[in-house]
Amino acid sequence: MSTLYDQAMEEMIEAIHEWFDEQAKRNDLEKTVKRTTLQMGIFDDILLEYKPGRTIVDSVDLGLDDGLKSKNTGPFTAEQVRNEFQPQLVKVVQGRLDELTDSPLIDYRFTFRGKFPTTEGKLQLTLLEYINEEKKEQLLERIHTYVEQKLEHGTYPTKPLESFFLTRHLVDPELFPELDIAWVIAQYERIQELNKGRQDALAEHRGNIIRALTDWAENRFLPQYYDVQSSAYRSNEYKLKPGAVLEQNESQAGGESQQQAAQPIDLLLYAAVMILRYEPSYSKPRGLTFLELAKQLGSSRAAAVQPG
Repeated sequence: MSTLYDQAMEEMIEAIHEWFDEQAKRNDLEKTVKRTTLQMGIFDDILLEYKPGRTIVDSVDLGLDDGLKSKNTGPFTAEQVRNEFQPQLVKVVQGRLDELTDSPLIDYRFTFRGKFPTTEGKLQLTLLEYINEEKKEQLLERIHTYVEQKLEHGTYPTKPLESFFLTRHLVDPELFPELDIAWVIAQYERIQELNKGRQDALAEHRGNIIRALTDWAENRFLPQYYDVQSSAYRSNEYKLKPGAVLEQNESQAGGESQQQAAQPIDLLLYAAVMILRYEPSYSKPRGLTFLELAKQLGSSRAAAVQPG
């Protein structure tokens, strides 16, 4: 390998170890995850951004230069990054994760991503998707126990920290690969019902629901049907993919299969209504966008939603 390659690899591996070593020094790990049974770990994602001489690894991606991809060129090809850098970097991260199997530092799932300037422009890759199956099963048990005890049979207000995690877990396809949308909406409604007498807390719970649904819609559901152009400076732009339609047409004769196929649209519409009802004015365009996209996909129920 070339000296340039060796230098780059050494720099990136050093940055990875520095991040893990720094986090391992924390003395609040156990205390943090014990606040609620619905949190399995602190970190579920890191990003390595290779910049010769100033490579960083962090759990936060500001994305401030994503609009300048064509100008971010580097000495390596995209093929080199995938075939030569990625296997070595994944090996390093996997080794650190193996050391932390039982640590509260790492969540049940962990994504390792990278940004690299290449000869073709900036390349963004998901380098590793890690699942701790033991933690995953434990979390699923905790979720069902919480729902049964605190929501379905509970009569007391719940904590916003609990809804922060639960609202996201319920639409996590790794935890629930086949979403029962009616059941998910029922849990969201029950959270609001239990907390209706505490207005400040209720607003926080609703904010958690809206953020979880927004993330699900923008990163999971809508990309199935739309090409999404995202930017750090403006709202997402959506272009319907050629031939994109719902799996079943809601206008067809009823039946269990059609009803089930339409359910994801129901969750998108639920998100739109929550945003339009409870979010500040500057956030309402997102709700209107969700509503319009549902109409484009042929949702007959979208027409019944009143924006005002």
